[in-house]
Amino acid sequence: MQLDALILYNADGDVRRIRFQPGRLNVITGESGTGKSSIIGILRFLLGSDSPHVPLGPIQDTVAWYGLLAHVGDTSFFVGRPAPAHGVTTTQAMLSVGEREQPPFSSLAINTNTDELVDYLGGLIGIEDNLHLPAEGQTRRALAANLRHALYYCFQGQGEVANPDLLFHHQNRDFQKQAIRDTFPYFLGAQGPDALRKREELAELRREIRRRAARLGEARAARHLGVGRAAGLIAEAKASGLLQIDTIPSDAAEAFRLLAAVLQEEEPPVDIDAVDGAAEAEDLVARRAALRSDVREINDKIRGLDEFARVGTEYSAELNEHRVRLASIGLIPDSLDDSALCPVCASPIKGTSTHEAISHSLGRVARRIELAQRDLPRVTAARTQLINERNEKRAEIADIQAALEEFASSEDIRAGAQRTWAQQSFVKGRIAQYLDTTSMESDDSITTLERAIGALEDRAARLTEELDPEALRSAVNSLLNIVGRRMTDLARSLPLEHSEHGVRIDPYRLTVVADTLQGPAYMDAGAIGSGMSWVGYHLTAYLALQGFFIEADRPVPRFIVLDQPSQAFFPRDRQRGGDLTELSDADRDNTLKLYKLMFDAVARLDGQLQIIAFDHADFTDDWFRGSVIEVWRNGNALIPREWIHDGPELSGEGKSGSATGPR
Repeated sequence: MQLDALILYNADGDVRRIRFQPGRLNVITGESGTGKSSIIGILRFLLGSDSPHVPLGPIQDTVAWYGLLAHVGDTSFFVGRPAPAHGVTTTQAMLSVGEREQPPFSSLAINTNTDELVDYLGGLIGIEDNLHLPAEGQTRRALAANLRHALYYCFQGQGEVANPDLLFHHQNRDFQKQAIRDTFPYFLGAQGPDALRKREELAELRREIRRRAARLGEARAARHLGVGRAAGLIAEAKASGLLQIDTIPSDAAEAFRLLAAVLQEEEPPVDIDAVDGAAEAEDLVARRAALRSDVREINDKIRGLDEFARVGTEYSAELNEHRVRLASIGLIPDSLDDSALCPVCASPIKGTSTHEAISHSLGRVARRIELAQRDLPRVTAARTQLINERNEKRAEIADIQAALEEFASSEDIRAGAQRTWAQQSFVKGRIAQYLDTTSMESDDSITTLERAIGALEDRAARLTEELDPEALRSAVNSLLNIVGRRMTDLARSLPLEHSEHGVRIDPYRLTVVADTLQGPAYMDAGAIGSGMSWVGYHLTAYLALQGFFIEADRPVPRFIVLDQPSQAFFPRDRQRGGDLTELSDADRDNTLKLYKLMFDAVARLDGQLQIIAFDHADFTDDWFRGSVIEVWRNGNALIPREWIHDGPELSGEGKSGSATGPR
């Protein structure tokens, strides 16, 4: 792809056209503020970006449509896009294939969008379907190289061409650095569409391997855990009476069958008495309590009788002992006749008061002894009756206790039966849940999965070997060695600092690195100094890359657009744009060397490369004069003076035209 003309339309249909010479060096020289630096943004907009990024002023106020004539081989095309308001983006575009001249303003009409435009132009220059897949474990999304990525190697803006920290266009924008790294191998040819398709296939294989491996892991885990859980459920089923005690499954499948059979069996009859025996038990307990109370009362009566008998016996014994003591010492003779004498005083006893008193006492003691002995049989009979009554009540208590124990035993039986039924129901519920939630793969299924995974892994291993990242890195470095040799030759021709031992592009740091006896010198690390070296290495890198792209027939547009490559030499406080008297002899010579390098590179490539440069410098050399396509001084600029002179009216019309112009 090379550019034929940049066209600007105002709302009145007036046209500003800048014609470019294909296959040659094109220089637009002029003063600052004439719109040179806006051209790169406009060209990118016409090639698919979302905004021209032009500053507020004449361009924004007057341009209604932007247009570009270009060609790829024998195919010419026109791209037109309506100018958006400042700060607004748009995807609207017009594409007309076969156009060799700009269409009139009245025929401009939107017929496509930027995505379709980029796809068409990318296909036109040879960008094939491709996809860069990030390495395993990285989170960024896959990226397909397209025309926008190819433009990294076609533009060098004013803030890039002399910036040692940047090498490629838009390298410092969000996510662009990684996008350059990801797509650079494709544009170099180190990673062709076939390799990209293989990478996509490898990624899909790995996803399929992960899916099947997960399924296999689940099947094995289900078998491992399932056998354990099934064994546990079988043990519970045996404990609850659902299976025979000697049931032992031979494998997991049989365990599944046994558990399924448990659910299919009818539930065993359970004899559970539904009659409530609580009232009967309460009556028995109440009767037992009453009997125990009666026994306590009988025991109290027996103790009372025993105490009474003890006291009577002790009293009789005491009386009898008193009588026996009186009789044992002979104080009282056996018969009281007239001759009976007192053993103490030898006086006759009969008829005396003493004798009468003693006789009366003895009689009274004898009667008392008789009375005490007469109560003993009645006490004994009463005691015997109470003991018999107590024995009867104790026997009844024993019967009641036996009845209560029997009742409790029957209740335990009923409760045990209830528990057994509940346990069986619980175990059956667990078995049902297990069978519903567990799928046991058969041995054949697991073997089939293992074989399928093995086949996929073999295919993935072959692709991995073919797509070895180290092999890709090696291929990139090999191709960049070719580019580096071209760079080195160009750098030595200037000559540039540290070019004597070789210079190259680092594809991962995206900078220029020079080989020195002290080690690598990286431009972005400050190891390469001077404005001439910075501009020179940017230029040599782009020229070497474009030469390689052309020779290898890579799908990159065949043009380079540079904005002010001489800026490193012109003083910042210059009074007149492009006046070479402001430069020292060395800076003037260096600026001329840069342009001669471009001119010679284009000449060597015999029309296959187009270079467009915007600058302040203007030389009198014939080859340079022949390369100048426009001079923007003394009022000449990107926007014609007549557009600006009628600015207020045209500005309003221009905005109206960009918003509601022909479609």
